[in-house]
Amino acid sequence: MHKAYNASFVALFRFLGAGALLDRLYSYTSWMGRILCLDVGEKRTGVAVSDETRMIAQSLPTIQHKSEKRLVDEVERLIAEYEVDAIVVGLPLSLSGKPSTRSELVRKFSARLEKALGIPVELFDERYSTTRANRILEQAYGGPRKRQKPPATGRSKSRKRAVDRIAATVILEDYLASKESQR
Repeated sequence: MHKAYNASFVALFRFLGAGALLDRLYSYTSWMGRILCLDVGEKRTGVAVSDETRMIAQSLPTIQHKSEKRLVDEVERLIAEYEVDAIVVGLPLSLSGKPSTRSELVRKFSARLEKALGIPVELFDERYSTTRANRILEQAYGGPRKRQKPPATGRSKSRKRAVDRIAATVILEDYLASKESQR
């Protein structure tokens, strides 16, 4: 909310005698900032961001990157644009819940990201997020895709970007729900 409007509402609430209630509400929400979620891949990273109340997840365009530096630069730009104060990174565990080679790479990247950007980075289990993202796409477009002839790479680039974006949103929704249940 714009600061001028915020000041007007504060004055109005105090005039109406609801200053104590307003102080409680403001102290509850003022510390909350947006959370950025990353579903990190080797070439593409799905991205989602929460609203200021940390209740709603929204997908953002997938980041195409050839280097870690490019990815970090793009994440830094998103942090400034969306006023993010925390990052959640999907942790790719095996189906049994044990760490994999990929999960170790993501852990190391997350530590470097936290050090480079100076904001907290938390890892969160991303198992089944891609499967759920594919199901969401199938539901949105009326069932599984029927192909006339299978592409050499297995999936179109636009579908891969959509799956990455939706998977990041699924991870963030699960993370927000887990935090809500802890309150």
